[in-house]
Amino acid sequence: MLATLPQSSSRPRRSRDGLKYFVLAGAVVACAGIVWFADPALADAAPPPATPWTTWFLNLLPVLLVLATLTCVTARAYFSSLLVPAVLWALYAANAVKLHELGSPVVPGDLILLNNLGTRGVGLLLRYLPHNRLLIASMLVAAVLLAALAWKERPLKILRGGRRIVAVAATLAACASLVTGWSPWRAWYDDGDFMAWAPAQQAAKSGLVAHLLRYQWEMSATMPTPDFDAATALLSQHRDDLSPAASQPATGAPDIIVLQSESLFDPSRLDGIDEAQVLPNYRALAAVSQHGNLWTPTFGGGTIRTEFEVLTGIAMRYFPFVQYPYFGMTATREASIASTLGERGYQTLVVHPYDRGFWNRASALSNLGFDDFDAQEEFGDAPRQGFYISDDALADHILDRLSKATRPMFLFAISMENHGPYDDYPNADTAVRDAIPTPPGLDDAARRELRGYLYHAANADRALGKLVDALRHRQRRTLLLFYGDHLPALTDVYAQLGFKDGLHPTQQPVPWLLFDSARQEPRPAQATAAFYLPALLLDSAGIRDDNYFRLLEDLRAADDVGPGWAPPDDAALSAIMQLRQRREFGEAAQGVVDDAGAAEPTQAAAPPDAQP
Repeated sequence: MLATLPQSSSRPRRSRDGLKYFVLAGAVVACAGIVWFADPALADAAPPPATPWTTWFLNLLPVLLVLATLTCVTARAYFSSLLVPAVLWALYAANAVKLHELGSPVVPGDLILLNNLGTRGVGLLLRYLPHNRLLIASMLVAAVLLAALAWKERPLKILRGGRRIVAVAATLAACASLVTGWSPWRAWYDDGDFMAWAPAQQAAKSGLVAHLLRYQWEMSATMPTPDFDAATALLSQHRDDLSPAASQPATGAPDIIVLQSESLFDPSRLDGIDEAQVLPNYRALAAVSQHGNLWTPTFGGGTIRTEFEVLTGIAMRYFPFVQYPYFGMTATREASIASTLGERGYQTLVVHPYDRGFWNRASALSNLGFDDFDAQEEFGDAPRQGFYISDDALADHILDRLSKATRPMFLFAISMENHGPYDDYPNADTAVRDAIPTPPGLDDAARRELRGYLYHAANADRALGKLVDALRHRQRRTLLLFYGDHLPALTDVYAQLGFKDGLHPTQQPVPWLLFDSARQEPRPAQATAAFYLPALLLDSAGIRDDNYFRLLEDLRAADDVGPGWAPPDDAALSAIMQLRQRREFGEAAQGVVDDAGAAEPTQAAAPPDAQP
């Protein structure tokens, strides 16, 4: 009997490994099903791909490679078989939420964002997820099960010794070649031009996983090398603006406020909503201020893209591989209107009633030249509207800081109240909210969401009126630049109502105005882009000794901004902004000035018979 014991103990082990292979096969089937039914290029795609089975296979293949690699590295079949489909499902679920709310698919840069969100940022994102108790419970059970399997599961018998080393090396090498885009991967996944400017369309064409691979390959390059000749040609056309100009002394300079209003747009652009119903304070101020439509580089979210453009005058369109500029383009000291004004004696301050670490703002804004940052902790027990500190409290804080300033101040305020979601939130006057009229044609969910948005937008408009009323009574001249950072993510509202101009939500502008307490008079509306605003602001303040912003103001005045537009001299402007980002613009501008100075004596010394 003792002699037979080893044989009887080996049978269950072989049986257990056989079950593990069966579970691995089930994981392959599960992943295949997730891709087929959830991928934007396959699930209800319009139009469907010409070769759906090829699209399906190319999006499934990297997933299977990850499954094989994880299995070889851990030698645990149950763990790998549960983890990979779960992560794949979570990826597609996150992609669906992001597409619905922001109109953009998941991109690799989102991982950088998640790594820097902090607890408050994660809480903000969780508000957009379905509050399904069964789903949450299932995820918790799966997490516990995964931990138990990772700890207790016996390794696969086939993955031992030299065989495991070979398998791990082979699968890791295959993964590395895939991520870096070695041949033949690029040939297999090349389905034509890569639409970096339209990630949603690219994902709908290629599939989510294939889109992520192409994005990684195409956009992981370093900063582009500027076309110096194109930049020099554009600078030469504006040579007269590159010579030094006298700067206004800080003692006589106006206070400057920039108020970035979260998710503010003009709801009267929607069918069924009249101008008289919304934003009365903005309209009254627009009648005596510079104002108009503003095109921003993001939709539904991604506030820091607009914020970066307004502070730096650098357009995100020329850095298509950068999704979140505060995680790469502001790692060192960079020029901005804050640094420009700081060099002229201004006190530079950021006011934001939220977590200073969200969007990596504390580090990024410091590198952009701000001296101080008043974040959520500076607001104490300020009242909230919805989830966040109210715009009314933000206006009070702005006025308080202005009253305590001992020298000219540049104050950049970032509101938070009007951040979504809008369908359900605390700290609201529900009677006022529910009495807001809405157009016909909306289902109950969209109507509730629109009312939530209009409630907060009205608060933002009242706070703007309150702030300007106080600025009118200040002794010091004050400039206030006010604008919305992007349209809100009211996807269902847009789909059910539509816009009066018939254009897509991503082609809609937001409002802007520049109020000057010393000059209140009617001005014609001016359509512009976010990256032009800092040049306009400095020019209005009489600060004209920064060559970059003077050039940008010249270009703004000549541009005709609108849906789908491209700036004049687009390629040359791209080179200019890339030089600015590389801190090489000053050298290029000085070279143009020096060349002009060297040419003038030569012309004057020419013999008379050489003259025309």
